[in-house]
Amino acid sequence: MKIQIVKNEYLNTLFLLMLFSASVHMLILIYFAAASGDPYVLNYFNILDIDAFVPGFLNSAAGNIFSLFFAAGLYLLILIKNKR
Repeated sequence: MKIQIVKNEYLNTLFLLMLFSASVHMLILIYFAAASGDPYVLNYFNILDIDAFVPGFLNSAAGNIFSLFFAAGLYLLILIKNKR
């Protein structure tokens, strides 16, 4: 299996490590959210630790919904830019 994100093999390996780590992190968060019943764990801004800079940033049901739309919008933007 050869996955190439960038041409530099060292940078490519670093990106693959980051992708793997982020994937495992998300699986752990999904399990924790299901086990604890706390959907805020999956809030995109919480995952980015924005609350370390702005305490309580969008820490509400509306914040969770905004987080979902923001992450989906970011996904679509990357998808569109990546197709060009």
